[in-house]
Amino acid sequence: MRSGVLALGVVLAIGFAGLLALGLVRGSALEYTLGVAPQGPVGKLDPGDRLCQGVLRPPREATFDRVGYYPRTSGGPSSIEVTVQAAGGSEPGSGRERIDATAPALHRTDVGQVEPGQPLSVCFENVGARRIELFGTAPIASPSTSATLNGKPADFDLGVTLERAKERSLLAQAVDIARRMSVFHAGWVSPLALALLAAMVLIGIPLLLVAALRSATADD
Repeated sequence: MRSGVLALGVVLAIGFAGLLALGLVRGSALEYTLGVAPQGPVGKLDPGDRLCQGVLRPPREATFDRVGYYPRTSGGPSSIEVTVQAAGGSEPGSGRERIDATAPALHRTDVGQVEPGQPLSVCFENVGARRIELFGTAPIASPSTSATLNGKPADFDLGVTLERAKERSLLAQAVDIARRMSVFHAGWVSPLALALLAAMVLIGIPLLLVAALRSATADD
């Protein structure tokens, strides 16, 4: 019996160590996303055009430094200015850079550190000499936000992400993950309740396995 319990304990210890290592090694820079898939070139910006997506409401604790989007250029490189605009009209972040992408891929522009806790819009202005296409999909993808082209409503949603310049490990984000999960919940769910459920899974189940092994050994 002791050898069986010991073997189970070793397996569980290895499993816990693996989870801990994964939580420390794996990380993410993502702070917020609209969940819009880049299915096609929905926003076509000629020189001077300005396209905005809003109003975005990131989590209260979400601080970001970069805006991610999916651009494509036609006929050569161009330049784009990305601006983060707060609901009150201020611009807490902006960045400009050259775009030369014949195929859409996630592109990130540094806008400076933007503090959390404020509704905002993200705007893209073509400040170059050639057309820039931004990818997204139908407006149903993000019903809580909408796009405007040169101030007029646009019938699509852009693929937009808000990210940190530096990744954080999954373990370091555990508290934030629990807090955000608790937003979509029944009334009794909270970050503390999620922590207790996690403890039941990580501790309670192994204890039940040990008890079952002991019972089976005693029966034999």
